[in-house]
Amino acid sequence: MNTLRKGLVIAIATLGLSTIAAAAPDQAAQAPGTSWHSGASGQHGAKFAERMAKHQAALHDKLALTPAQEGAWQAFTARMQATVPARSDVRPAKALTAPERAERKAAFLQIAQQQAASRVQPIKEFYAVLSPEQQKIFDSQFQGRGHHFGRH
Repeated sequence: MNTLRKGLVIAIATLGLSTIAAAAPDQAAQAPGTSWHSGASGQHGAKFAERMAKHQAALHDKLALTPAQEGAWQAFTARMQATVPARSDVRPAKALTAPERAERKAAFLQIAQQQAASRVQPIKEFYAVLSPEQQKIFDSQFQGRGHHFGRH
């Protein structure tokens, strides 16, 4: 069981880092209403939402959830969606110096760590309501780089 927990922690950390890899490190400079998955026209955001819904539906079907588990699934997906990072398309007005880049990267990694940590509890709570067979299926969604919560 301890190995499983370590694996989940590693997967969650990978999830957090890979999920926000495209996010700008300076969240304070984000334009209001700009989503991590929204392009200038919003078309990219709609495509992302469509892909996300498709992957969630596929995971839902693979898990073959019981009616008693549906509430936990709804809470899980809502809480995971709330942790999707925001992206800023704002770029620095000037070229950054090495110390400024290092500070931005440190801030980016700190945000990544916070976002990964915010995913731990929803995953634990949902995982606890799954049967051992469903847990194996759920675990398979978190294996390998880039495979998290049914997303690539």
